[in-house]
Amino acid sequence: MPYHSRTRCGIWLLGLMTLIGSLSMTLTAQAAAKIQAITTPKGLQAWLLQTNNLPMLSVELSFRAGSVFEPAGKEGLAQFTASLLDEGAGPYSATEFKEELEAIGARFGASADTLDISLNLTTLTEHQDRAFALLGLAAREPRFDKEAIGRIRNQLLANLKRIEEDPAALAGRALRPALFGNQPWANDGDGSAASIKGITQSDLMAWHLANLTRSNLTVSVVGDIDATTLGRLLDEAVFGLPQGAGRRGKELATPKVGAPTTITKTLAIPQGTVLLGWPGMARNDPDYPALMLMNEIFGGGVLTSRLGLDVREKHGLVYDIRSRNMPLPGGGFYLLSFATDATKVAKALGLIDENITKMRNQPVTQEEFDDAKSYLIGSWPLRLDSNAKLLGMMSLMQNEGLGIDYLEAWPKRLAGVQFADIQRVAQRMLTPENMSLIVVGQNEALQAKWPLR
Repeated sequence: MPYHSRTRCGIWLLGLMTLIGSLSMTLTAQAAAKIQAITTPKGLQAWLLQTNNLPMLSVELSFRAGSVFEPAGKEGLAQFTASLLDEGAGPYSATEFKEELEAIGARFGASADTLDISLNLTTLTEHQDRAFALLGLAAREPRFDKEAIGRIRNQLLANLKRIEEDPAALAGRALRPALFGNQPWANDGDGSAASIKGITQSDLMAWHLANLTRSNLTVSVVGDIDATTLGRLLDEAVFGLPQGAGRRGKELATPKVGAPTTITKTLAIPQGTVLLGWPGMARNDPDYPALMLMNEIFGGGVLTSRLGLDVREKHGLVYDIRSRNMPLPGGGFYLLSFATDATKVAKALGLIDENITKMRNQPVTQEEFDDAKSYLIGSWPLRLDSNAKLLGMMSLMQNEGLGIDYLEAWPKRLAGVQFADIQRVAQRMLTPENMSLIVVGQNEALQAKWPLR
């Protein structure tokens, strides 16, 4: 596609995004205004966004029990536990529990990440009592039957084998240890074959008992339910959890990124899969909005960013190249990823180095600044245009302490970023001397070096 055609397409898309944004911002503000912080009769706290457009509701229970808290040698315990929460609960076997959910058309899932184990439920309002009862059983009384443990263990081990054959997953798995060394933040939650094999039924039961507690809990609810009904159902479902010591409201140790390093992984593939990783920024950092704008210009969009236009479009070296910040409490990490022919990895890294230097040493253009700001503000409502997206955002807001007004505050914070902030944040964040290099591939790909000077 000729450059002028791409430009016209980009202008049209930007105009469309701005129009959608202007039409949807009112809805976003209305949604934000409707979020209620409620207290149940027994004292549980929850955030509720009541909507009446559909006779459905969704709820997320998040427990501060993620992989960063796992004991050494038990890596993967949080995900193992989460995977078993719908594999039988209370009087129901795994099959019976799923049949109970299917009988009312409810959807249930559980997952774990760095910080939390989360349970998600979506149900028709007419079945809310039964759905909450099943959710409560999963949270309070998972069975941890030996048959289910064996089956989930095999699934987790199979996933580890798939990672070893997937260059992008293999590179990603090497990144956290490269950045964080032996700190708990280096744990990606997948565990190792040895740790997964070593996790026992007693380990799972003890982790559940100690961590799925009321003091570790946040609750987010979106849908067709009022505060009074929600309070009753929550008390019935989860007040029976132990109070526990709890981690909510306590500061976690800030991730400390170690000295940069280069890690190579040999895999018989024609391409080199490459990650650059370096210290990132927490979501509550005052510079976070400016970082999002800077990143959008630098490498956030594969078709519109500087890296995309240069490394992909101009030089034709990659199909996909992008950068993104991965926030954690007190910091996090920033990464840049691409894949290219093994013989072209060094050239691609050279172009990346040139673009970093330009971002650091020269102001962006006014057009780049305006386009990035318009896009991020205009597209914000599209991240909130369904109950599922709103639920996820509300849970994130609670789990990261962003405040109940975040839905309204975030576009305003973006709008407040000044032109000069972009170069200042680029100088703060784009530091080649702090970047670790991960390369998966063979032959010339594994000869890549960083930094280049």
